[in-house]
Amino acid sequence: MSPITISGLGSSLDTESIIENLMKVERLPAARLEQKQAKVKARETALQGILNKMNEVGSALQALRSPTLWADTQSATSSSSTAITVELAGGAGPGGYQVEVTQLARAAQRTYEFTKSEAASQITVGGQTIELKAGATLADAVAAINSNHETGVSAVAAGEKLVLSSRTTGAGSTVTASGAGLTEEAPKARAGQDTLYSIDGVTGKSSTNVIEGAIPGVTLTVSALTTGPATVSVTEPAPDTKSIATKIKTFVSAYNAAVELIEAKVGEESVREPKTIEEANKGSLFGDTTLNSLLAGMRQTLSESGLGELGVTTGAPSASVTSTSSSVRGLLTFEESKLTALLKEDPVGAKEAISGANGFVTDLEPLVEAATKPGSGISERISAATKEAAQLREQMTKLEERLTLREERLHSQFAAMEVALAKSKSEQEWLAGQLAGLSNGKE
Repeated sequence: MSPITISGLGSSLDTESIIENLMKVERLPAARLEQKQAKVKARETALQGILNKMNEVGSALQALRSPTLWADTQSATSSSSTAITVELAGGAGPGGYQVEVTQLARAAQRTYEFTKSEAASQITVGGQTIELKAGATLADAVAAINSNHETGVSAVAAGEKLVLSSRTTGAGSTVTASGAGLTEEAPKARAGQDTLYSIDGVTGKSSTNVIEGAIPGVTLTVSALTTGPATVSVTEPAPDTKSIATKIKTFVSAYNAAVELIEAKVGEESVREPKTIEEANKGSLFGDTTLNSLLAGMRQTLSESGLGELGVTTGAPSASVTSTSSSVRGLLTFEESKLTALLKEDPVGAKEAISGANGFVTDLEPLVEAATKPGSGISERISAATKEAAQLREQMTKLEERLTLREERLHSQFAAMEVALAKSKSEQEWLAGQLAGLSNGKE
């Protein structure tokens, strides 16, 4: 319902401005409540951001504990990757193998002249009868042959010639075709052949260009002849140092991001006389004891974990150390070469230092879990902030309802006052007129 707006009819007062100023005073509690609500929401958002960062730390720690990360792996390489590519098909004996390829496998192939028949006809390909309609062209013959996979061949039209190739390679591959419309060009016949190779001086052959079993656990794919022996190298079983280093990098990055965000929030002071919502929202977690305790706990845990031998440190202290330096703030740095060297020299010791009984993962995980576990730690504080924000929204709704009613009452009261004053003024003017009339009569 729209408020009545009769302004100054009887009083000559700007009643709308009066009501507006009165409502500004009435709305002061609402402004304070709105500011408080924004502050709570800012705290909720900040805590959620910290929780997300801490969850990333937890995920990085879990990845470092994963058994698959520490499983022994092998790799195989070829010194002539353009001629021979290598793939491990399982465990393989470590060492170098001298591989030489002297012949590549190929499919048998035959070329034919094709004569179109004006009547329906048949040709036989690979023992299969192919029906051709009257006037069938070379393209029709190609399509008919390729639609029958039982022939064991594939057909193409090479200019005006029909070229048939076996679908399999090797010396055993064959192509047979006959029919009134086919005339073979014998000089263009090509027999199938095997791949011929030697490994460490022992010769062998394969009907395809994929060699399996010649080196147990290794599959070779050949695509060109070698000009001499190529070396295929298989590494000894060991953890994948690159994968482990990548996981350490991920942890360092996640940890630093969490520390920087927590530091930023606990160090952000409130603005005494905020002029904007942004300024009012600052300092929602300033000096937060729980978060400061979490930071201290993580720093203390890592300082006692012997991370240095893994190449992870907080930076070397120096005369130029300031309150913003990594060594003071507890941010981590990673020197991958140290970890790689340790993994090669003592992989068991490296695993123990990372995820063993006294490893930093084992020591740090309880702190991270306590902070991020649903229903406790940061999650519990977020829930409390969410609940408080909901209560404040409810208070705001009720207050707005009261203010709306209050404004409507003020409009009604001032409108009634204006009507009354207007009526009084009208009566005064009538009375003044009557009195003036009486005075004129006496004269």
